[in-house]
Amino acid sequence: FFVSCSTVKHTGLSSKTYSTKSGWKLPYNIYFPKSYKEGNIPVILWLHGAGERGDDNVSQLIHIVPYLASDIVQTRFPCIIIAPQCPKEDYWAPVKRFEWRVINDGKTTPAMTGVIELLDYILKDPKIDKSRIYVGGLSMGGFGTLDLLHRRPELLAAAVPICGGADLEKAGKFKDVPVWIFHGAKDTVVPAELSRELIKVLNGMGSFPKYTEYPEGGHGIWNDAIRDPDLFPWLFSQKKVKK
Repeated sequence: FFVSCSTVKHTGLSSKTYSTKSGWKLPYNIYFPKSYKEGNIPVILWLHGAGERGDDNVSQLIHIVPYLASDIVQTRFPCIIIAPQCPKEDYWAPVKRFEWRVINDGKTTPAMTGVIELLDYILKDPKIDKSRIYVGGLSMGGFGTLDLLHRRPELLAAAVPICGGADLEKAGKFKDVPVWIFHGAKDTVVPAELSRELIKVLNGMGSFPKYTEYPEGGHGIWNDAIRDPDLFPWLFSQKKVKK
């Protein structure tokens, strides 16, 4: 692998590139809190939506990431933020284009393969609290959140998929991981039924994730979701217990 970097001064984020084992480059931004040197720092991996795909290493910062890196969040919940950017021709999860239905072929997309490699690379840092690794994302990133969750459930302490969907046949793999799902009831891009179906399947397995559905909400409910006053106290209280 190879990592190159520069700094985006106005947010405190560093713009970097990770060269994957297969040779392609994954752009990403990373934020380190002021308390980083003290150690025991949790990590949030944030996955953007389809509209922010590309290779400029900036578009993925449009939604949510600046808020995560803001003093509003970091003062109470200091954490490392990892924000990769998916190529225009790819997706975080193997979904059927324009239908947002997961293709159940078990294959990891090249973009998600890169994310998993990047995450494993960053988590070698001894200052990271390995028991508090979180993932979240919106829209395509909501699908990606749940895709990563079934591929690496042993790694993740909690997940926050916003207006996403999952491969229901894989839900059993992450039934023991705390999840808080958000969706807008009037979402015409990714139907809320996808989240409802997942909740139903998990409930049937004896798993009861948190679920917030906005009755008047459309697709763009992520700003409301990420600012739910109970979200971060809940998220950062989740710890992976070693078995």
